[in-house]
Amino acid sequence: MRSSSWALALLLRALPVFAGVWGSTSAAQCTDDASCKARLGVITDKLDELRDEMRGKHQTLQALEEIRGGIMSGRRVELPSAQRQHLEKGSPMISEVTFDARHRPVSTNLSRHFQSQRSIGDNLQVQHHAFLSLKRTTPGASKNAVPALLVVVDTESKLSIFSLENDALLDRFDLGHGPGRTVVQLELSPTQENHFVMTLDDAGGIRVHNIKIIAKREKKSDGEDAEKAKESEKDTGKEVRTLNVTASVASSFALAPGAMAESRKLNVVLPIERGSQTYFIAGDSLGGISVFYRNGTMKGRVRVTEDPGGVKGLLRAQAQQQVLFYSSHAFGFFSPSQVDLQYPPCTGWNSPLFDIALEPGHSTGRVLLALQDGDVLVFATTRGKSKACDLTLKFPHVSVLPFKLHSFRGHVMALPTPLEDNEKKDQYLREIFFFNIAAMENGYGSTPSRAITMQASFKPKQPEQLALIGSPSSGQGGGDKQKSHIAIRFKGLPGVEVYELTLRTPPPPKAAAAEGGAAGGGGSDGWDFASILGWFPKVGVFGIALVGVVIWNVRKVSGGSSSGDGLPDDFDEELFKEKLRERRSKAKEESATKPPMEEEDDAD
Repeated sequence: MRSSSWALALLLRALPVFAGVWGSTSAAQCTDDASCKARLGVITDKLDELRDEMRGKHQTLQALEEIRGGIMSGRRVELPSAQRQHLEKGSPMISEVTFDARHRPVSTNLSRHFQSQRSIGDNLQVQHHAFLSLKRTTPGASKNAVPALLVVVDTESKLSIFSLENDALLDRFDLGHGPGRTVVQLELSPTQENHFVMTLDDAGGIRVHNIKIIAKREKKSDGEDAEKAKESEKDTGKEVRTLNVTASVASSFALAPGAMAESRKLNVVLPIERGSQTYFIAGDSLGGISVFYRNGTMKGRVRVTEDPGGVKGLLRAQAQQQVLFYSSHAFGFFSPSQVDLQYPPCTGWNSPLFDIALEPGHSTGRVLLALQDGDVLVFATTRGKSKACDLTLKFPHVSVLPFKLHSFRGHVMALPTPLEDNEKKDQYLREIFFFNIAAMENGYGSTPSRAITMQASFKPKQPEQLALIGSPSSGQGGGDKQKSHIAIRFKGLPGVEVYELTLRTPPPPKAAAAEGGAAGGGGSDGWDFASILGWFPKVGVFGIALVGVVIWNVRKVSGGSSSGDGLPDDFDEELFKEKLRERRSKAKEESATKPPMEEEDDAD
């Protein structure tokens, strides 16, 4: 059947040629063997093109049929990377019903890694939120309580502070930005020594409020309340106390116009602390970075980029000694104390920069760049002891939307965030990706990579903003069992949802390679020899070495109590001398019975 259809297609394509050969007008096209062979070659090439086109159409129909089957059955279909990227540009629904076959996630089990705790601020339309770390746990709270509060700014520019048990400690405090202004950024104090809240509005106004947190002992009352207080004291072993939170204005300032009266809009602010000194760093639309003292007076300003839009973001780096800034096509390090750049900025990519983050661990000096086309690049800023700007890694392209990046326990959390001018921004499914840098460092083989540890979907909810904070481990086992909390704001929903996030820290690259190889051959839990050595605590290794040294010293001391010439205690010296005399006499008898020649030889 296949051969007959092929012959029919060949005949149909060749009919015009045969008609031209027999006709008077086209007889010159095939007059001899050479011209006929040339004409036949043209027909063969066209048939080959038709065959390739038919094969492509067949593959397209097959892929569409698989997608239709996945939609009907409620499962996600695996597509090759190139096909998925091409289809996703035209239809946002493709990301919802397909996976990248090359980089499919290791886990999609949301309930295993995200345990919902509670919803906070259900009566508020939250605009910004962040965790405020405390020095220690709340007095009277349980041992495993997270030492933090949740700071919320609503759409009316009112400040609220909640405990993680959803107790309102400060309710809708007016930040004072004025009518018609919207808070576009919320920043908190970087240390736990003194707490403050820093906000920036869309008109460029900066306001700083001191936050005072006092733990007060609950007054005892009569009746049932007193009994409950006593029971609570027995359960916790501590006196029952409550937190009293107050806010007061510390400073308010803005960036003054330049010498040429040019308009300089503030894009981003960042507070840093160096010793006892607090600085406020601000990046503006003309590419300048300004440094303010805490009272609002300016220390200095320097222009760091010529890119359109100016400075887009700021990030603390190197224990707050430097500030990492970025624009649309450059990033670099800024010194607040010197009010100047330390080294020339790094450049070298085409798509504009959307977000930036430091690699998990912050010890490698590598910077992660999220571009607007969905790519994520990794640049190394050091080469040995010298500074550099080297592209070392590229994340797999799994989304056409740009990512908001967050570093989390050996992983990079990436939240797809559509641009404001994207017409279909509400149609895209926003999932949280957890990228494993160690697995990507080992490269990709023929088997599916383990680059994406988890892909969390909250469908039909759409995450818009998230905040992270760590918490102490509730059990034994070290860092792999440590838990963290994540607060997520969903689009169109009031309040903030708090989850307990549990995710195992990935092994280092060599152990990850062994784990990936085992997974390619049939699956593994990752408990190979390298990962066991990485998990085994250092104090255990020290203890084993110490026991070995003690045993060796004991053996040495016991051996020193034997005879001084180093011979064992049960050595019989007289027996040894007797055996030696017998061997000598036997050797003399054998030499006496030998011929003279042999004696001469022996003498020689």
